[in-house]
Amino acid sequence: MQNGEMYVYLGWFFLAAAVAVITAAVIEGRTRPRAVPAFWGSLAIWGLQVLVSMAAVFWVGFLGISTPHCDQDCEWDLLGNNFLGFTIAAALVQFVSIALIVILRRNRKVWIVPAAAIVLTLLMCVASSAIAYKAMLFF
Repeated sequence: MQNGEMYVYLGWFFLAAAVAVITAAVIEGRTRPRAVPAFWGSLAIWGLQVLVSMAAVFWVGFLGISTPHCDQDCEWDLLGNNFLGFTIAAALVQFVSIALIVILRRNRKVWIVPAAAIVLTLLMCVASSAIAYKAMLFF
């Protein structure tokens, strides 16, 4: 992946996140009865979830390019597929989370959805990091 491509993906990710939050706000504004006040807090936690997900994707991505000791021995296909799979899974967690927040907007404990998604993203990051380390023959 070229250096400029990462910025393009980052831009598209921010655009998709902005569209998702605006869509959630519009749905809330046009429906009755109104959502509980925790809905807006859950959207703020979802914003934190977006940042955690981006950091985790960058972490796993940089693991794949930080292979100074690798020559022909590393599993390059596994590294690439690991990064691609983690990126897709992190994006799916984002979209499922925002959909659940909108669906559960009248529930007082709606903030649990993005908090659980943050935990899930971090657990996926740990698992994906372990796979990347294994592919780079660290253990």
